[in-house]
Amino acid sequence: MKRIFLSLGTLTFISVLLICLTTVDADEYDRGMKLYNDKCRFCHGIKGDGNGPAAGSLSTKPTDFTDPKFWQNDIDKKISGAVTKGKGIMPSFDLKPDEIKAIIDYMSHTFKK
Repeated sequence: MKRIFLSLGTLTFISVLLICLTTVDADEYDRGMKLYNDKCRFCHGIKGDGNGPAAGSLSTKPTDFTDPKFWQNDIDKKISGAVTKGKGIMPSFDLKPDEIKAIIDYMSHTFKK
């Protein structure tokens, strides 16, 4: 059996690379959080569970972003479509693609389990 030895420098580089690939830039996260709070929180709630302040008065309960089933399939397409076209009683929002991406990044790092 062949053994592979990695230097400390190589291991450090790999660790830093993995951390960078799995984290969201702090500014981008804050931007996504602000957009979510401005556009989504009133119905979907601060916890993303669909229990925002307006949820009780709506005829259809807002989507629960903490439900693992929500995160199945093409999540970027699902959220982008809902934001740009609306969904059911949810209105559409005039957001730029980078703003939608910031919301998706925030939601996936905050609500996805």
